[in-house]
Amino acid sequence: MAAPILVIVAHPDLAGASRVHKRWVEELAKHPDEFEVRDLYALYPNGAMDDAGIAAERATLEAHGTVVFQFPVYWYSAPALLRTWTDEVYGFGWAYGGETAAPGEPGRALAGKHFAVAMSAGDIEANYCAEGTVGFTPSEVIVPFRATANYVGATCEPEPFALFGTENGLTDEELERSAAAYVSWLRGLPRG
Repeated sequence: MAAPILVIVAHPDLAGASRVHKRWVEELAKHPDEFEVRDLYALYPNGAMDDAGIAAERATLEAHGTVVFQFPVYWYSAPALLRTWTDEVYGFGWAYGGETAAPGEPGRALAGKHFAVAMSAGDIEANYCAEGTVGFTPSEVIVPFRATANYVGATCEPEPFALFGTENGLTDEELERSAAAYVSWLRGLPRG
């Protein structure tokens, strides 16, 4: 049996202010055989990772073929801790380079994994296009995740799962539909 899909959640207030991500995580928790959730802000509340934390994250990544990064969009990027996590966990000699690989070549530890992004945005979907106020599509917003996947020898879904308008009166019904759609989308991902 394949390992569950690893969902790395980066929301600074998952238990409090987060309505969308909290609901998504609750839905994932109903299917522990399919999804393993890691809440970065609960694991690293001070925003720092020590050697033991880095080793634990690497071991978790090695045990899963499909990894999803779930977060609210903050200024067209991910929350700060996810960036710190990437900087710390994707180290030279583990995620890329090392004794048997020239600098810049895909690394060994993440080669063959499949990545995806699940994001929420306060802004409306119509603004995520060349003519909109954002000026970029959701696929373009997640280019750093796609480029990182390429660099370490993984693949990444070209389009994120996205829920828009979360700051504009999202109804309970819309939230429930998004949670069900999220699980369905996850189940359709390739299993690395």
